[in-house]
Amino acid sequence: MIKKWDVAPAPSENNPGRHKLLIKGEMKDIFLIVKNLGSLCSRPEKTTGEFNFIIYLSKLEMDTMKKLKSVAAELSSPAAAEADSFGGEPAPFDTPKPTLKAESQPAPKAQPAPVQQPKPAPAPEIKAAPAPAPQPAPVQQPAPAPQVTRPPGMSVPSIAARARKEEEVPAAAPAPAAAPAAAPSGVSGRIKAKWSMELPLIPTYSFQTLIAGSHNRFAHAAAMAVVENPGVIYNPLLVFGSPGTGKTHFVNSISYGLSASIGQSNIFVTDGIKFSKGIELALKDGGLGRIEEILSKVKALIIDDVHLLMVSEANKKYLSKWLNDFVAQNKQIVVTSLFPPKSLSGLEDAVGFQFTQGWMVDLKMPNAQAYKSIITQLLQGLEVKLADEEINAVFASGMMPFGDVVKTLEDMKKLEKFLVNSMNSVTHAQLLEMLLGLGETPMPGGLTEDDARQASAWQPTEKDTWFKWGIFYPKGLRREAEYALYSLHERAKELGLNTDWSQVFLEEYNSDELYGIPFKIGNYASERKVNGAIILGPQPTSALGAQQAEFRHIAFKIMDSFLVKGAWLPLEKLKSKSAYAKILMDLV
Repeated sequence: MIKKWDVAPAPSENNPGRHKLLIKGEMKDIFLIVKNLGSLCSRPEKTTGEFNFIIYLSKLEMDTMKKLKSVAAELSSPAAAEADSFGGEPAPFDTPKPTLKAESQPAPKAQPAPVQQPKPAPAPEIKAAPAPAPQPAPVQQPAPAPQVTRPPGMSVPSIAARARKEEEVPAAAPAPAAAPAAAPSGVSGRIKAKWSMELPLIPTYSFQTLIAGSHNRFAHAAAMAVVENPGVIYNPLLVFGSPGTGKTHFVNSISYGLSASIGQSNIFVTDGIKFSKGIELALKDGGLGRIEEILSKVKALIIDDVHLLMVSEANKKYLSKWLNDFVAQNKQIVVTSLFPPKSLSGLEDAVGFQFTQGWMVDLKMPNAQAYKSIITQLLQGLEVKLADEEINAVFASGMMPFGDVVKTLEDMKKLEKFLVNSMNSVTHAQLLEMLLGLGETPMPGGLTEDDARQASAWQPTEKDTWFKWGIFYPKGLRREAEYALYSLHERAKELGLNTDWSQVFLEEYNSDELYGIPFKIGNYASERKVNGAIILGPQPTSALGAQQAEFRHIAFKIMDSFLVKGAWLPLEKLKSKSAYAKILMDLV
């Protein structure tokens, strides 16, 4: 409820017509004002005296004043105090007219606008529901995989390294987030953790490369507020959205921003799998004290994919304690989720912590123009040359999720290197066609007897190789899995790829089991010590088939946490040559 408000001129050097809006009210009221006045508003800032918030208006016209009076009238109503801030309809009544005063002090720096709590969507069926997970086996890392190099000031050491005295591993001074670039990690090569709880960051994902628009405006404002004033207003901050809406970019941007503002040693970046499993493994090997020491010193905890927390009887009390301690001590927590707030209620009950007690902002797919700008930026960053009509045909027409775009472009660059000697001239558009098969003639579905006979006659190599792969297939489709392995081998020969791999397992999964399959896949692949796994997609009529996109996304996230590369083969593309070319690039 707004108790008092005022407007005064506040000219600046660049904007003589600027005014300031002074308000005595609550945060939820500020949001509605910002929402109604839109781009005219700066980010609100807390102030002292007879008013507790200040917002700067780039200009003050009759229409703006009319809107302001209307919103203020609603929010000054006694009914407004009882109404839901995002769904209630308070009864308006006359509000005091504002007085205009002269500005005598320079404008303070503005802060981000508070963000509306979106109305929750129906809970999806596939959830990383918080139930006791199977006791995980100790994880051994597979053969070394390429690591993302972090920019200066963001070389976050492993837990084992950070537990050592600073004189043994000197911390690099934080660098501005504006110029991410490669830098040595600064961690002694002798120090290795059995399970890395910290998440490697992507140098190109910063606020400087984040394209803001209507699809992420409120999330961007909240993220900037966290960087400027961690632990003050937006705590915890929950960022949620479907795959490909930019959650990973926000995690990295906030991490780099905090690294510059409070120092890299004061932030801890992880994900749901790494955090929860790391606690369990630390309990087994007596390393819990090291984790507790590190978390007691950091000022910001960032958890990507919080819906993937593997909550068990062993780790739940530590998860609950540390999360609640962070909020109680005004330390910043930022979490991301694939699912909306309503779907996290079970996880909150299991952990004993409310991720939804702070501010919640959702990310949406951008409009066509913003999407095209983001794609163009990604292409330039990876030095990919495509004509405008090719960009539309490959990416924009179907609004491919950005995570898939990045992975596809990286696969294309790999394929380009493999084919550099066998093909004299091949364009990037042709390479993408080889991976995506957009112009490919669909092959008749279903296996014939000849298909099955060819597949059964082929036997994978038995020699020990660096590449160790496995395949997961829906219950009852072993013949299809064998055919997929045979086709993968044949496609590698056609492309001239001299890549041998050891086929470690063919493992069945129940496509009618909604809960737990992605976790079982990740655990099994890790236990078998493969560095790559193929998932043959579920039947469209199965329970998982109805949630195929979420199933794929979660399974890949979990495998990635186990350092296992993932490749997906939709059942309908069992005979697609392009699908096998992409699998090869995903795994090598």
